[in-house]
Amino acid sequence: MRTIRYILIMMLIPAYMSVAGEISKVGTTAAQFLKIGVGARASAMGESYVAVANDASAIFWNPAGMAAMQNNEVMLVRTNWIAGMTYDFATIVMPIGQMGTFGLFYQGLTMGEMEVRTEYNPEGTGELFSASSFALGLSYAKMITSRFSFGITGKYIKEFIWHESASTFAVDLGIVYNTSLDGLRLGMAISNYGGKMRMDGKDLLRFIDIDPNLDGNNENIISRLNTEDYDIPIIFRVGLAYDAFNTDFHRLTVSMDGISPNDYKEHLNAGFEYAFRNMVFLRGGFKGIGINDREVGFSAGGGLKYTSSDGLGLNVDYAYVDFGRLGNVQRVSLSFLF
Repeated sequence: MRTIRYILIMMLIPAYMSVAGEISKVGTTAAQFLKIGVGARASAMGESYVAVANDASAIFWNPAGMAAMQNNEVMLVRTNWIAGMTYDFATIVMPIGQMGTFGLFYQGLTMGEMEVRTEYNPEGTGELFSASSFALGLSYAKMITSRFSFGITGKYIKEFIWHESASTFAVDLGIVYNTSLDGLRLGMAISNYGGKMRMDGKDLLRFIDIDPNLDGNNENIISRLNTEDYDIPIIFRVGLAYDAFNTDFHRLTVSMDGISPNDYKEHLNAGFEYAFRNMVFLRGGFKGIGINDREVGFSAGGGLKYTSSDGLGLNVDYAYVDFGRLGNVQRVSLSFLF
């Protein structure tokens, strides 16, 4: 089993090195929606969640966290995102005995309709267009030993704007290790390791006159505007979570993640979760520690958990996230356990 752990960790290190070497490429990747976190619980904790994730949102943060789940869970999240956009996330995660844990998810960012404007009609042509992005994925996680779990996700990513679209495939890999120090957990995950994206569609077609100074030639030769390939946002996360105390009535978990993206600056996220009788929760966090020009920062929230005698459950979580000059985002997550 030690050999398996060693191999899996070695699989993650090359991906991390490729990400660390790309930190100067600020704002140069496609599919930016893949960086929007999911779940009010994680958002309230400042997204310091890679070693905490043990609910359905683990399918996004660290698929290895799904291996710790005991119940089937459905999570639904709708967020009124910044600039009038809407962000949706839905997932179902199902532990299936010794086979492991399986999950399906959808995440999508949609924008309202906008006017089509051209160089000849800067005030609008009367037509409307929209833009959206989504990802669909399948995940699997399993406990390799009593302390070590591994998870993997495969996903299809697509973006649209008017008649153009781009798509690719990517994978996420993650591990969680419960250390011999009671209450201390280590998590590592690499997200969105995959292909490039290139926009294509009928609006790239143009009619051109190769030589406008020559009379009698074909003035309507069909051509296509050339678009470039863009990477998707690869993110490496490594973090620790520690239960400072954990009794029947009270639990306090503190966490910190190191984040290394291929299109932004390396930084830290930190957070905490206090639980009373595992029914009432208070959370707080701070995101982007080490970035001087960040907009996002402080976050806070809470949650309620109800479990019936027959094993059915409902979790309601809330998060408030400050985005500085961009305002704030408030998120509510609903989770159904069965």
